[in-house]
Amino acid sequence: MRSRQRNFEVYSLSAIDLFASAMGAFIIIAIILMPDYQKEVRSQGDMEYLEELAGKTQAMLDKTEEGSKNILEALLAAQTRHQQLQAREKIVSSELETLEAQQQARNDQPPPPPPSPVVTPDKEGSNQVTFRFLGLKTDKKRILFMVDMNKYLAGHESLVRRTVIRGMESLQTGYEFGILGFQQQDAGPKYYRWPADGSLASMTNQSRDEAKRFLESLSRKFEGSSSLIDAFNVAYQSPAEAIILISDGLPNPAFNKNMGPGSLVRNITVANAKPMEIHAVTVGDYFKYRGTVEFMESLARANGGSFLALAQ
Repeated sequence: MRSRQRNFEVYSLSAIDLFASAMGAFIIIAIILMPDYQKEVRSQGDMEYLEELAGKTQAMLDKTEEGSKNILEALLAAQTRHQQLQAREKIVSSELETLEAQQQARNDQPPPPPPSPVVTPDKEGSNQVTFRFLGLKTDKKRILFMVDMNKYLAGHESLVRRTVIRGMESLQTGYEFGILGFQQQDAGPKYYRWPADGSLASMTNQSRDEAKRFLESLSRKFEGSSSLIDAFNVAYQSPAEAIILISDGLPNPAFNKNMGPGSLVRNITVANAKPMEIHAVTVGDYFKYRGTVEFMESLARANGGSFLALAQ
C-alpha cells in the first residue's frame, strides 16, 4: 500500500498577505511621519547651533567688554600724557623765547657801560632829596626792594644780595623798608616777603640785620622765570612810596601776557595808580643785552624813577 506524502508549508498565503499588508501599512505610516521627524531633527540641530552661537556671542561680548575697559584705560593714560606734554611744551616754549630774546640782544650792538655814579652834595637847607643809592635819588621814605629771582640771575646771587644791602645801608633812622622776592615757577608765581606780612619795617640796626639774614636765606632759590606784571600787582599793595626793582631786565613774554618790552612798560605804568616811584637797577651782564637797558630805562623814566646798571 502506497503511503501518502504530506507537504508542510510554513506560511500560508493568508499569512503572507497579512505580512505584506502590515509592511505596506508601516511604509505608508513612515512616509507620512517622515516630514515631522525631519522637522524635529532639524529643530534639534538648530537649537544646538543656536546654543553654540550664543556661547560664541557671549565670549565675544566678554572680550569686547574687557577690550573696551582696556581701551578706556589707555585713553585716560593718553589724555594724562597729553596734558603733561602740553605743560612741558609751555615750559620749553617760554625758555626758547627767553633764549631767543637773549640771542637777539647779543646780536645788537651792546650799549656803552653807564658812567660811574657821582654823588653831589645837596644844597644847604635843601630837603628835596633825602635818599641816595649809587646815584638813585628820591625824597620818599618808604622803600620796597623788589628782587627778581629767576634762574638766569642764579649766577649773580651775590651781586643781587650786595646791591640790596648797599641800598639798605643808605637808609637812615626814620625810613621804612621791605623786601619782595619774586619768581615764576611751574605751579605759578611765588613770592618771598620780608616782613612776612608784606608790611614795612622801621630802619634800625636790628631790622637791617634781620633783613640781611633774610637775603642770605634766598641763596640757591633762584629758579624759574619771572612775571613782572604779577609781581608789580603785588608790590602795588605795599604801603611803600617808592619801589627799587633789581632785575636782569629780560622779561619773558610767556609769563607777561605775551607783551613786548614797550607794551609791558605801559601795562605796569597804567596799573601804578598811587602812583609809586619805580627805580630800576639792572644787574649782571647787562652790556650784552641792549634790550635789557632799554626796557629798564623806559620803565624807570615812565614812573618817575632813575636807572642804574651794575656788573659783577
